[in-house]
Amino acid sequence: MDQTKIYKYLAQEASEAEVKALFEWIDESPENRKVFIQYKKSWALSATSQNDPNQLWDKLSKSGLKKQKNNRFILSALKYAAAAVILFSLGIFANSMFDFTNSKPVYVAQTQFEVPLGQMSTVFLPDGTTVHLNSGSKLFYDSNFSSGNRQVKLEGEAFFQVHSDKSHPFVVNTTEEISLKVYGTSFNIQAYPNDEEINTTLVEGSLGIVNPDGEELTRLVPGENAQYLKAENRINLSEVNTGLFTSWQQGLVVFRDESLNDIALKIERWYNVEIIFENPELKNDVYNGTILKNKPIDQILEVFKLTSSLEYKIEYRTDKPTIIYWN
Repeated sequence: MDQTKIYKYLAQEASEAEVKALFEWIDESPENRKVFIQYKKSWALSATSQNDPNQLWDKLSKSGLKKQKNNRFILSALKYAAAAVILFSLGIFANSMFDFTNSKPVYVAQTQFEVPLGQMSTVFLPDGTTVHLNSGSKLFYDSNFSSGNRQVKLEGEAFFQVHSDKSHPFVVNTTEEISLKVYGTSFNIQAYPNDEEINTTLVEGSLGIVNPDGEELTRLVPGENAQYLKAENRINLSEVNTGLFTSWQQGLVVFRDESLNDIALKIERWYNVEIIFENPELKNDVYNGTILKNKPIDQILEVFKLTSSLEYKIEYRTDKPTIIYWN
């Protein structure tokens, strides 16, 4: 596969035919998939750097990816500060989002955006809504979204900036029990499938929580958080500092009175690692602090070691997540 086509895809400049050819190449063998993932990781690291394009190119060359003669194109592409998103669609062909045979985009049966562990990305929906997706998150919407049925499904964490359209409310589905009905607003929602709760924090606008029958259970005001406890089918409301729930977009994660078990789940998603508690009693220990997501995992572990009694061991594995033992 020509490197130029890979970088064009990462810079969101690839044509429909180039995207299709790229994903066909990725599916040809596990080796091709590994090569693509390596390019994507290098791109994501470069895109979030504050260095100039020449410095970014030097980084890529040291990682063994600089074999392309057309450096001018690559340096131009590196100016884009966005990580790649894997696009999956059911219909015309897998991993294709649009059908450009007509003058207007035609959306296929279902579009899925998936952000791998350890990455973040931004998605622009057809109605003008912006969605910032956190690590290990998935966003789905159906083909009739562009015709006014503005419903999406979220698995993971995202910050929404919803385009206002009073005639067509924006709905976020998370579980079978509750959905969020949005009236033109910005809010954060954390709804990972394996978590015991769903947290929704309203920054601006108006947002309602509704049950499967469409009945509004409560409506949030700016600065308010709704914690939905799945096991109890109950909603707790509280006034919060919204920055605690939205700082992850800037690479900062602030936690207040959180158990080490919950913090471990977040670290597993950010760094694509597996954490094993050799002393199960540690799971209930409560911590306050701030984590910088762009720091290496060993530095994060050292901070916990220096500020508490935690000890750790790291087991690196090939083609599998690294294991961290906490005791």
